[in-house]
Amino acid sequence: MNSESDDETVQVFSRLLVANQRRIYGFILTLVHDRAAAEDILQDVSALLWQKFDKFERGTDFAAWGMAVSRLTILNWRRKQKSVPLPLDDQQFSLLADEAVAVSCEADARHDAMQRCLQKVDPSGRELLTARFEMAQSVTSIADQLGRSRVAIYKRLNRIQSMLLDCINETLRTEGVQ
Repeated sequence: MNSESDDETVQVFSRLLVANQRRIYGFILTLVHDRAAAEDILQDVSALLWQKFDKFERGTDFAAWGMAVSRLTILNWRRKQKSVPLPLDDQQFSLLADEAVAVSCEADARHDAMQRCLQKVDPSGRELLTARFEMAQSVTSIADQLGRSRVAIYKRLNRIQSMLLDCINETLRTEGVQ
């Protein structure tokens, strides 16, 4: 492999890791319930993913691969914690890990559906949502800025949220998620 393709491999790996690191960390934290341990395990997993990146099939789910590696790393971590009583045996741990993967996949599907449905909201509605939920402005503040009543803002937010909920549920239903 020449150095140009090495650089490309590093860039591809870095992009995939950054894009999926929060999801992998969430999976780890769900299973170990200790932030410091989860951060240490994430570091170990990141190093392992890099070491084994040549075995990763591009175009497949990097997060799923990362969670599979995490699961094995956590099992090894659990075995090293023999001096500390563990609340779950290996079978219970496996069941919890399976459920964590399913929940993570469902959360990703919901997030993707929400992003697609947000695109269907008119620009003024998206601005209203941004002001209220991303910028954490009060309804009173938004009403004052727009020269509208608080009741009108509440009604508009309620209609948008209702439309989003219907859209998200319909999207998930048609994709077979729920």
